[in-house]
Amino acid sequence: MKTIRTAVAAAALVAALAGCGTPVAGTPAAQPAPPPTQAPTTPPPDPEADREAIETVFHDYYRALRARDFTTACSYNAPETTSRLLADLHARGVEAGTCEEGMTAVYAIPSNARVVEQVGQNATIEDVTVNGDQATVNWTSKVNGRSGPGTTNLRRVDGRWLLSGSGTTPGGGAGAASGT
Repeated sequence: MKTIRTAVAAAALVAALAGCGTPVAGTPAAQPAPPPTQAPTTPPPDPEADREAIETVFHDYYRALRARDFTTACSYNAPETTSRLLADLHARGVEAGTCEEGMTAVYAIPSNARVVEQVGQNATIEDVTVNGDQATVNWTSKVNGRSGPGTTNLRRVDGRWLLSGSGTTPGGGAGAASGT
């Protein structure tokens, strides 16, 4: 019995001394506690800044299309938007390997160019809805003499708002050049 009591007492003594910071021969030294982990310093969302950035992307995109600056226009597309544009063109028998080639093909059809130019010239943003890294722009525009609503979807990619997914243009069609 004495050996069990001695072992328990020795263990208690080692634990007590280790807790006090006094090393006991054969006991590993206590390691300092790791520093507290800092929470990521992501700034809180700023709804007004998001809305302004989204509206700027919308208007700059159509401005680039009207100028036939397809490199700039394509820079506003999320990767899936460009992929969808190229897949849609491929399904219609149009081979395009890049967004710029796809836009050139779309603009080779005069009616497509007219629709996009009309939207870009007179679109009025009615509402911007942001849900985390997703956003929807509801807008109206007059195309071929008829006013109607349109939608454009965006998502935040690496801190930038980019056109994403499909939307509609006045008249109910999909966005001619952008997949928006």
